[in-house]
Amino acid sequence: MHPSIYLQCLVDSEQKAEVKKIMQRVRGKLDGMPSTKLTDFLRSKIDVLDEDRKDIVGVFGKTGAGKSSLINAILGKKELLPSGNQGACTSVMIQVEANMINEKYIAEIEFITVQDWKDELWSILRVTSGEEEEDEDMEIDVEDGDDHDKIKALYGKEGHGKNVEELMDKKLFEIPEFYSSCKKQIVCDTAEELSKKIACYVLSDSNSDTFERMYWPLVKCLTVKVPNCKDLLEHVVLVYLPGNGDCNKSRDTMWKSFVGNCSVVWIVSDISRAISEKESWEILDSTVSLIGPGGECRSISFICTKTDDIEESVKDNARSIILTRNESTKKRVREIFNKQKYVKKHFSDADGFFKVFTVSSKKYNKEMQSELDEKAEEWLNGLYDTEIPLLQEFLRNLNDHHTRTSDYISGVDGILSLIQAARNSDMTDRKEEVCQALEQKLADKLKWIVQYMEKPYNAFDQCLSKGVQQSEDSCDTLMSEVWKSCRGQYGIVRCLCENNGIYKPKGKKKKRKEIDVNESLASCMRTCIDEEFTYFFPNDKCGPIRKKIEDFTLDTNSLVEDNRSVSLHLKFLNTEEKKLKTQLIRDLLDKKKQIYFTLPDSIKDSMRVSYINASMHKGKGSLQRMKDELHLNMKKANIFRKAKKDMMDGLTKLKDHMVMQLKYKLEESIRMSFHTPNSLFLPDVTEDYNKIKELMGCSSTIPVTTILYPHTELQCQTVCQTNVQEPRIITSQHIRRPTYRLQFPEAGLFQCGLTGLVFEMAGKGNVCVKMSQWDTSVLGSMTPAGPLFSISCPAVLQLHLPHCMCNDEEVLSVAHFTGGTMEIVKPLKTTASHVVVNIPNPSLVGLIRCGLSILPVQSQVLLFLCPQGNTNQKGILNVFLLPKNVPTYEVEHQQKGSTFIQTSSECTLSPGRKYGLCCELVDYNIHLKSRTFDGDFSPNFLPTFQVNLECISDAKNMNLTLLDRETNDQKVWECVVQTG
Repeated sequence: MHPSIYLQCLVDSEQKAEVKKIMQRVRGKLDGMPSTKLTDFLRSKIDVLDEDRKDIVGVFGKTGAGKSSLINAILGKKELLPSGNQGACTSVMIQVEANMINEKYIAEIEFITVQDWKDELWSILRVTSGEEEEDEDMEIDVEDGDDHDKIKALYGKEGHGKNVEELMDKKLFEIPEFYSSCKKQIVCDTAEELSKKIACYVLSDSNSDTFERMYWPLVKCLTVKVPNCKDLLEHVVLVYLPGNGDCNKSRDTMWKSFVGNCSVVWIVSDISRAISEKESWEILDSTVSLIGPGGECRSISFICTKTDDIEESVKDNARSIILTRNESTKKRVREIFNKQKYVKKHFSDADGFFKVFTVSSKKYNKEMQSELDEKAEEWLNGLYDTEIPLLQEFLRNLNDHHTRTSDYISGVDGILSLIQAARNSDMTDRKEEVCQALEQKLADKLKWIVQYMEKPYNAFDQCLSKGVQQSEDSCDTLMSEVWKSCRGQYGIVRCLCENNGIYKPKGKKKKRKEIDVNESLASCMRTCIDEEFTYFFPNDKCGPIRKKIEDFTLDTNSLVEDNRSVSLHLKFLNTEEKKLKTQLIRDLLDKKKQIYFTLPDSIKDSMRVSYINASMHKGKGSLQRMKDELHLNMKKANIFRKAKKDMMDGLTKLKDHMVMQLKYKLEESIRMSFHTPNSLFLPDVTEDYNKIKELMGCSSTIPVTTILYPHTELQCQTVCQTNVQEPRIITSQHIRRPTYRLQFPEAGLFQCGLTGLVFEMAGKGNVCVKMSQWDTSVLGSMTPAGPLFSISCPAVLQLHLPHCMCNDEEVLSVAHFTGGTMEIVKPLKTTASHVVVNIPNPSLVGLIRCGLSILPVQSQVLLFLCPQGNTNQKGILNVFLLPKNVPTYEVEHQQKGSTFIQTSSECTLSPGRKYGLCCELVDYNIHLKSRTFDGDFSPNFLPTFQVNLECISDAKNMNLTLLDRETNDQKVWECVVQTG
């Protein structure tokens, strides 16, 4: 990952974490208030702030295509998903998502129900025993069928000859979570450990000579949560989808749900077979209705894997041969796609959204493990030849971390604007005028949408009428095609009737196509509406209905200039309008999927009784009687006219939903904004509101004012023996924390008086420094031992990082983040105050130490007096316990508006130990609740203790004492503070 991307991700995460803390405080204040329409409304808005629907990337492909290895390489985890080899293959659906909670690797296994497995066993044994009447098609090769593989995997030889009840005996295998219908969770420290533990739940191996119990037949879905990948997967889920669904109903339902919700589809194929084999294209052909008009797919990528597999005789010229074959394959794959007319007609811009990648997971892993030497350009070329970085970039763009963070902060800004508005305004004539103008504009815009929705309604009405006529005329022909697919087999026709018109092949017959009577009967009507459906409801671009939602606006910004007194009310409405339109676009996708499947679903519902009746026919001639039963019902039930009516009703419901959501939600927001009297009882969020404004400004590239700060006197002797100068320090008034620009006039040794950093410069130059947020998930067993500095310094010879260690026995290292990876650098030396390291081009740099260390550290106690709203009130004293190498100026910057109390701050504290603060007055003492000193190096500092001075008597002075609770309240620091 490019350092700028890593930094942006860090900044976004810091921003969102900071804003979440603000809203937790606000929510807590609201919870302590009486329930009113306004407070309930505000709570509901806060509760839905962080709702996030993730984009799904569906990964399809034939067994052995390299899907697991591809996902592992993209995530930079060589051993995460178990890879099939020598006959073993991944047999279950796997979701891969980011672990946003901690740095553990977690697997959650969801099982099918006990009844599902019992029904499946009954079906398997019924088939293999030949119990079906007049069924010439249900024989199965017991030694080779998939059904036999399930029995063999789970029971081994113990399953041979047993009936269903015997196979359901808990003694044969022990999975408590399966019998209790709970998810099984596996938590590991490494990807390799997790991979080994989940292998028995995801891999099937029919060729193994030894029995090792495999549980994949019982698994419905497995979810893997991966730490330290939020730049790729915070808002994205990778879903490994084997095959074309499943004969098990619960697994098949989940499979179809995943496919229908895919924003992106990846079809993976071995490059040596990408052009010749048909299976990859059959997957696309069989799922197109699910991912296209019946889904939400915006992009299809064909990924050719194993590009580095070439003959030994040509390896001397390997790169040239590989790149030539890659380009040739891409061209041929695109040509094949261009011939897929049935697929292309379902997408409005099929050529633009189809991409081809040629990748090598093995080559990428090898390059990433190699050491970077003087052949850096050659290494980089080799890395990009694998095209794994291109897929990583694809996921980052889909993840869109920055935009989603900005949207979240914007929503918070709207809520705080409403609170501020409600606290500081009364009902006035001006408010009433603006309110009436908005209500009239809302009514006009709703009429505009209602009028437009007549257009798709009329278009579909015309197309469906044509489709009904064609369906009625060709009904016998359609059913003849169905019976032809059944090959006259009683077992298949009966299976159709028992499963509401659907036959899904299993075992060796999986190569046959699924038969769906309902889809076949709906095919004429579908053909008639396909063009209009793709026009009005495209996945891959903005269609006309979505455009109407996006263009809808109350245009609150135009009212601000003439109505400054209600600008906060209008800001809230603006953010609510944006959120509502985003939700409606999401609803539009969901409802168009429902509308598309209305036709076969309606036909299935109309045929349900006849399916049941037909399935009951047995004995001689029952096959014909089943067919006659179905034909008779088709004529009587008017199934095609009912299907048309149901689809038209769906369009009407879509229009009503859009109008009602806009009407009622915006009316409610207008009412809460303009019809609420002065609400001083609401919490004062002025400080939080201003903070959010600053954060929103921070994401823009706006020039900032610079202030030259006076030089700070330096203590040079602790750094090194050479004379140390101080550079010219300019601090940008960054919204959340300062950015220091250091100007070095010449070569030499310089120390920044605000951060303590020392730079040995090769010559004249400028350096930019800023504190960043540590991502501890990448540190393993190590822990931060100092702030994480973002440094831009082109001409530094050596860098001296200030430390806070008391003991010479403490071993410190330096973590250097660059290119998306962390390098641990061994220091050149460690002085009494600094760690000296040689990093020619530093980017993100910080001290780390062993996470198990309990050695004490040099610390500081910082005091800030925070004023209250009333000037007569004494305020709150914020007490910070921090390591000594945390820059004081950083805390001062965050405590703007508070008074920094200069006092003796130095002390020695031990991380993980509890400390208490005692406030000694003339008449009595106040003991605050003990807190654990965690040695916080986060740039977002919170007070360890808070003393409410208003609760204190008229005493002028207060003696503060910090006590070590684990050493009989030994004093570790004290000072006297004036309170009056």
